Amino acid sequence: MQVSCSPLYKTRYDIRHKYGDIMMKFTPNSSWLAQRPYLIAALITFVLVLWMASGPSVAEQKSDIKAKIPSHDEKQVTAKVKVETRLGQHIHKTIELYGRTEPDRITTLKAEVRGKIIEVLAKRGSKVSKGQVIAKIALNDLPAQLTRSKALLNQREVEYQGALKLNQQGYQGKVHLAQSYAALESVHAEIKRLELDIANTIIKAPFAGVLNTRYVEVGDYVASGDDIAMIADLDPLIVRAHVTELQISQLSVGQVAQVSLLNGEQAQGTLRYIASVGNDATNTFKIEVAIDNKEAKLLAGLSSELAIDLDKMSAIKISPALLALDEQGNIGVKSVKESIVQFTPIEIIKSESDGIWLTGLGEQADIIVLGQGFVRAGDKVDAIFDKVDDQVNDKPAVSTHAVQD
Repeated sequence: MQVSCSPLYKTRYDIRHKYGDIMMKFTPNSSWLAQRPYLIAALITFVLVLWMASGPSVAEQKSDIKAKIPSHDEKQVTAKVKVETRLGQHIHKTIELYGRTEPDRITTLKAEVRGKIIEVLAKRGSKVSKGQVIAKIALNDLPAQLTRSKALLNQREVEYQGALKLNQQGYQGKVHLAQSYAALESVHAEIKRLELDIANTIIKAPFAGVLNTRYVEVGDYVASGDDIAMIADLDPLIVRAHVTELQISQLSVGQVAQVSLLNGEQAQGTLRYIASVGNDATNTFKIEVAIDNKEAKLLAGLSSELAIDLDKMSAIKISPALLALDEQGNIGVKSVKESIVQFTPIEIIKSESDGIWLTGLGEQADIIVLGQGFVRAGDKVDAIFDKVDDQVNDKPAVSTHAVQD
């Protein structure tokens, strides 16, 4: 029985049969190759080495090409900024404090005897000198009491002298002598009291100053301890303020202080007192500045600002608008050095109406005065310089260059 085959199967059979002998001639002996597996391993290793040495893969080549092409975010745009060169000057570091003017001394005069006010000799707000009579209280019967006590004094002296002689002769004991002496001294004490009461009917100023308040008028009746008047000593006028623990170590008695009063008046004073013990609640120390006020033109009770100069140091004056903050919140200034933006922390040592003085920038600095808000520390910039500011003016000089984007 003859089996029919498909044309495709027949073709494969013919090829295999026809070329089988030829392939057998070039095929190595399978038993010989099986006995030498190291040749197969060496051949495979050789092929792999050739493949790896042939160069990077297509994926790696694409990755390298992509890395060489900068992205849009990585493109660096060199910003242009306006820069001014500021020169330092040696100025005093200043401590600024706030205080209040007060009298150097203030006292309230009180009545030391009772009686009626019979005379008032000083007006409210008037200047008074030391010992000047302010008011008088009626003497009443004080002079009569003094006269009687002086007469009694003579009697007590006679009695004491008689007791003393009798004691010396042995006719009287020491007890009677002591009683006579006590009676004599009692009269002496009464006379001194009456003389003091008579003197106290005249109210006098204990020191020179201003009669700030008067509490009585003619005809008023006062008892011992009642208020008569208040006198304030305004020369010198005192400004009291408080300093911190860090500031007190920089101060010493005798330093000059500039005083600015709230009403616009200016004065110069001297630091006369520094507290040795701090306030437990605020950890501050009280200081006093004395201001010459012989004419009493400066008033007590005004808010004031103190400026005390310390040692000199090199500082640069700028506008407060040029101050900046870094990422940590430190205050500083942006400057340019070799076309690179630098952020330098600073310390403000003095403030004026037209600018601030600060340290930390050295004797000279190229400060960015326009465009500082668009650059950060480390950025490369195209700096456009103005002329050197020889006068250290805080107001930027007018530039002839235009900042272009």
